[in-house]
Amino acid sequence: MAEYKYDEEGGQFLTFVLTFLLLVLVPLTYSLLSSSKPRAGRQGWFDAAGQKVAAIKRVNRRSITNPQISKRFLFVVAGWGVVAFLFQKIMNAAANSSHAVYDPFSILGLATSATEKEIKKHYKRLSVKFHPDKLVLGDNQTKEEAESQFIELTKAYKSLTDETIRKNFELYGHPDGRQEMSMGIALPRWVIESHNNIYVLGVYGLIFGVGLPYLVAKWWYGSRSKTKDGLINNTAQTYFQHLREDTPVPRILALMAISDEFNDAKLNRTGKDADEAALTQLEHDVRAKIAELVPEWGLIDGFRNASIRKAVVLLYAHVLRIDTPSVRLTKAKYRYAHKAVAQLNGLMSISLAHNWLTETLVLMNLVQRFVQAVPIHDDPAVELVQLPGITIEAARKLVQAHPVASQGIQGLWKVPDSERKRLLFGEGVSQSDYDLAVKVMREWPRLELVDAYFKVTGEKLATTGSIVQFVVKVRTLPLRKDGSLLRHGVRADAKRTDEETSVRPGTEDDDDTTLDALIGRKDEKSDKEGKTPVGFARAPYYLEERKPTWWVMLGDHKLDRVIVQPTRVSDIGSDRVRTYTVQFQAPPQAGMYTFQAMLKSDSFLGCDAARSVKLKVDDPAALEEQDIEDEISDPEEDSLAGQMAAMRGQKVKPMRSQSDDESDSDDDSDEDEDEEQEEDDDSSDSDSD
Repeated sequence: MAEYKYDEEGGQFLTFVLTFLLLVLVPLTYSLLSSSKPRAGRQGWFDAAGQKVAAIKRVNRRSITNPQISKRFLFVVAGWGVVAFLFQKIMNAAANSSHAVYDPFSILGLATSATEKEIKKHYKRLSVKFHPDKLVLGDNQTKEEAESQFIELTKAYKSLTDETIRKNFELYGHPDGRQEMSMGIALPRWVIESHNNIYVLGVYGLIFGVGLPYLVAKWWYGSRSKTKDGLINNTAQTYFQHLREDTPVPRILALMAISDEFNDAKLNRTGKDADEAALTQLEHDVRAKIAELVPEWGLIDGFRNASIRKAVVLLYAHVLRIDTPSVRLTKAKYRYAHKAVAQLNGLMSISLAHNWLTETLVLMNLVQRFVQAVPIHDDPAVELVQLPGITIEAARKLVQAHPVASQGIQGLWKVPDSERKRLLFGEGVSQSDYDLAVKVMREWPRLELVDAYFKVTGEKLATTGSIVQFVVKVRTLPLRKDGSLLRHGVRADAKRTDEETSVRPGTEDDDDTTLDALIGRKDEKSDKEGKTPVGFARAPYYLEERKPTWWVMLGDHKLDRVIVQPTRVSDIGSDRVRTYTVQFQAPPQAGMYTFQAMLKSDSFLGCDAARSVKLKVDDPAALEEQDIEDEISDPEEDSLAGQMAAMRGQKVKPMRSQSDDESDSDDDSDEDEDEEQEEDDDSSDSDSD
């Protein structure tokens, strides 16, 4: 009869719990360790990791009051503590287990490799020593215990030497043969005892009736409460209602200020911030700075509530680099700016849904300015504020003194060093800041648009509705490598592309790429062509480290529409040309289309590129005519030109066979005979006359 045995010692149940816990802890631990390792994208040519202002470093510095320990980290640490505790309990249970495996070698004190002769010899010595009639009983030892010990030794000896007993041991694991059948349950007995039922059911109810539904509901409603861009649904609805294709910059900042992300219910109830005096002074400084730089952007006199007022003041204070003596307000300023970048990305998604080109470019420019914390108005001097120690006032004087400085950082590089020092030292720039500014200028990642064109796989023309590949070739061009001025990321001596079509013949090698695009599979080879890992962007006023990327897009300024939605490309180095391909469908009408190929940085000012490209779209009939012309113009295979063309992989006419020549000669002879017959008939007619 089967007997059920419960895990009284707890080893099996604890092993099950330990296994389940390790299944959760190991992946979490790996993710934590991998995120803490130095990123592979860091390398020396341009990596500004850790170059943050002192205020940012204080915000990010760990301390007792600001431990910056994530919940996941706490869970992993606590989990491994539980693993250590369970492992110790399991080891103790195994050591004290009453279900030890029968091992005759261990009972006799022999190695498992002992021979039968050694076993008999060893047992003979033990029988002399432990036989009950010869054994001298020790303290607290009874005769029954001595007899039991000798029986165990004898049974172990026979299980290794007696053929029948040894067979039982090998088959059933015990010299006495088959033991009573038992079924083990990996649960302690107290779980099923009646007086504990209420507690066990209570735990099950809490886990499966409350905890699990709560986690599912939290995940479900949390995912539904935000858009894919991370915006709260109410915020996204507000943006969708109020954003227009001509929304000016001040109104964009006002839209961000009224979002739910910046709403503080407690602040709205009290009406005053914890640092009200500092916030009031900061508002005064912001208004004065705006009146000095862009008077037409003056802030309104009153705000709807205290949350909107605080958000507007802090957002403007960030881009104007206005400091405050309040530590809390300083932290809030950088956190608001970090949230603002996410808000701008959400606004950009709405703008792109309408294919608004100008408004999308305005939002991209705002992202650059919030990352670099520079004034948001259009001014040639703004780009220079990205350099260490240079204020907007100093930058304006540089531009006035040297017009070439209006070209941004690359223009300032052209200013003689003595002139730069004289002007900047006069504006209070220290020697250390100047040296760092020159170092940053040397490595500044200017973007050069090497080439931009269209191609259609296997064809020389782009026809209506065909799949066109938009190809851009770019690289970064540090000033230390080449100090020539770039205009919109293009060299002055670059070939103009706005006077002729930019469609180039595709090759058969592109067939697989087009097929991958049609079925939605990413072509990793083309995506990684020319890829060079780069480090973090230099953004000293941004809260987090940021890897620089560029938006690649195609637009039409005449229609103010985005033709190809922007996609991000990163890891653009200075030593290799990065090639990036975007697929889109040609317009449905034939004609010449003028587009603008654009690359916009999401981290720097002055690192953008743009050039005009023309796409000539033909009717499908033109492609057939082109094929006929190509077939006529193809050289014959048996000619010298044909052999040279075949070596180059070009099309050639097939060589004429001998049968074709004979048939042609037969046709010619038949035609000659017909002509002779006609001449004879004509002569006979003339004679008769």
